[in-house]
Amino acid sequence: MPRVGWSVLSLLLLGPAVANAASWRNNKVDHHGNATENFSSSGLKLYVTAPRLRFAKNDEVAFHASLVNEGAYPVTIYLHENPLKNFTIIARDAEGRSLNVKEEMYFQGSKDYRDPHHTRYSGEMYPMRKLILHAGEKYEKRIRLADYVDWDSFSEKVRDLNVTAHFYPNPVQAERYFLASSSSLNLIYDQTREVPKERDNVGDASTETLRVSAREIVYLMLSAEYTRDWSQYFKYVSLRDIVRDYPEFMRLYAQDSTELQTKALAEFRKYLSGRGYHKLIRFRVLAGESRETSDTAQVRVRARRDVEGFEREYLTTYYLTKRDALWQITGVESRLAD
Repeated sequence: MPRVGWSVLSLLLLGPAVANAASWRNNKVDHHGNATENFSSSGLKLYVTAPRLRFAKNDEVAFHASLVNEGAYPVTIYLHENPLKNFTIIARDAEGRSLNVKEEMYFQGSKDYRDPHHTRYSGEMYPMRKLILHAGEKYEKRIRLADYVDWDSFSEKVRDLNVTAHFYPNPVQAERYFLASSSSLNLIYDQTREVPKERDNVGDASTETLRVSAREIVYLMLSAEYTRDWSQYFKYVSLRDIVRDYPEFMRLYAQDSTELQTKALAEFRKYLSGRGYHKLIRFRVLAGESRETSDTAQVRVRARRDVEGFEREYLTTYYLTKRDALWQITGVESRLAD
């Protein structure tokens, strides 16, 4: 075949492919968002979800409406300052009857429209903001059901609610077009049950100095011993007082020499901080066996300790004295538990 014939045949075969390639290059995607009304074919989906499905009579019934761009290209939506123009919530009872939808005029909007969410771009009245959802992005809004349906139409018999939603992407320029939710919620609204409200603690507003009990001081001291935090441990212990309950150190401390007394307290401190002291495994402050007066207190503790490799249960009574409005441990009496 002549060379000219091959050239003509090549053009005939490759012509459509070259034309398609050229059209692909010219088919530019608007990355500012597709403003067409055909939002469904663009991949925009609406879902309703909720972290909980059961609500009591005095609960705030709320859920989330999520707009997800599941397409390949950006989609433009317009969010109105009045959310009732963007969202219509349909709540039906078990018999399929729909609760009354609130009219848009009942929405109480903010008086200052110059907030970060709804900004007026000029001095004119423009109540919407443009939002571009790129592929894979999601816009989520918390929906409070009482803002979208008329609660006065609720019957005492209403218990099961089926909730769906409609979203109007451009409620001013294309108010006829909406997107129905791809999911629904089955909520249980139990009007026979109420959740007790939290009460304010009067003590939280008190200006008086908070009082720490003797049992709390003993618990803090033993917790510091368990974690071997000795700087905290010795805050609650009076060494000069409890040394009297340890005869081997008391004999040295009873000397008239100040030097010997200082040495005795130093050795006693080392002993309590783990050198020869029993290792604390666990403890329990006995509430029913504690005594507390205005200046003195007794707190009993049941504790398990490791003594040279053997575990033993001890019943220990701690004697406390109030000094400068705080309790301090000034005596210890311990015995093996039964």
